[in-house]
Amino acid sequence: MKNLLINPYSQAQEWCKEYFPDRSLGMMPVAGRCAAEYFIDLALRCEAESLLLLGPTYNEHLAEHLYEYQHGALQLDYRKGGGHTTVKNLLEMYKSECGNDCLILHGMIMPKAHTLKELQNSFVPCNDDGVDDGIYHYKNGVLLKSNIEFYLLDSLQSYFEVNFQVLNDDFYNLPGYSSTGNIHTGTNVVIKNNCELAGPLILSDNTFVESYAHIANAIIGERSLVDKKCVVEHAIIFDRTYTAGNLEIKNKIVTPGRIIDPYTGGVLERNSFSYAFSPIQNRSAWILRLWEHFIALVFALGGLLPYLLLLPYYLTHKNSHWCWKLSMDRYPGYWAVLFFRKELVKSHPANEHYVFQMGEIYGLQNTPEQRRIYDYYYHYHCSCFLVLQVVLRALGKRGFASYVDRKRA
Repeated sequence: MKNLLINPYSQAQEWCKEYFPDRSLGMMPVAGRCAAEYFIDLALRCEAESLLLLGPTYNEHLAEHLYEYQHGALQLDYRKGGGHTTVKNLLEMYKSECGNDCLILHGMIMPKAHTLKELQNSFVPCNDDGVDDGIYHYKNGVLLKSNIEFYLLDSLQSYFEVNFQVLNDDFYNLPGYSSTGNIHTGTNVVIKNNCELAGPLILSDNTFVESYAHIANAIIGERSLVDKKCVVEHAIIFDRTYTAGNLEIKNKIVTPGRIIDPYTGGVLERNSFSYAFSPIQNRSAWILRLWEHFIALVFALGGLLPYLLLLPYYLTHKNSHWCWKLSMDRYPGYWAVLFFRKELVKSHPANEHYVFQMGEIYGLQNTPEQRRIYDYYYHYHCSCFLVLQVVLRALGKRGFASYVDRKRA
């Protein structure tokens, strides 16, 4: 099998477009890995020389991911094409890419064959043009069809169930730096005290699990945060997703903007539930506001003389490294807080009028998705101490940052 042809869109696959409009099938996470990575594993297992992945549209994020994941001499090719057609038509359209020895996955399929020999021995003559979803082998002008079982992702429900079938299948390579008790843990994973974890479970790289969280039979994506007392069972949490505290997530898919029920197709938008039990909305809100105004007043009055002395230099060198290190661009913001035009610390992702952001205390190079997660965390956990911590640490991060750190940021 010198070549591998993947045609995931043998059907319309409208479920993917409806529920995950920013992703193609190849980018959909399956048991903590991008689906396209499993196709590459299959190509390597079959000792293929090339892999061609087709899609109705060209997804730049998938193309970048394939480039980063490229292995050895395997030639990866991703292009717009394929669609609703038979295997015979595919072979005619991509004759030069298929050659005389080609394995074809027609449909969004993940084979269950555990060895190359099992796959090779499963082929029988195909009596039609290859209309049905399945695994085909074209060799020397003859089309064969495999009779082995495979996972088929052709609906929202099947996508959800296949994730856990793969999670429990010993054959597939699952992500994780270590595995203990069927709990696969990535790098830089933080698990706070009194958490309950039960396998099978995937905690991807850079995930954060707060105290008293209960997670079992679940898949947690990279750079996600599961907050205090959250219960996650038989659920998929996508990459860069904040899951609020005290929520019960069972038999659900959670994306950065939605909670999806894979069995009914019901969708709960984040705006409906994100801020339900926030300190910003309870009776202590006025104390936090007074505290923010007090801190702003201290910095406004304390920095007034230095700011006035450095103002001529700042007006002519606004982009200089030292003005940035001294946070001179923030000084007018303190007065804006006192006149109720800004918040001292950004309280939720929708607010664009703020002076400091919680994500700054963890680094200068956070992506927008990471900053959004920190904003959600701050929204639920804001306190007088946390406000002061964000302000001081954010100023310190800039004050001790090098010129190289600034450029990277």
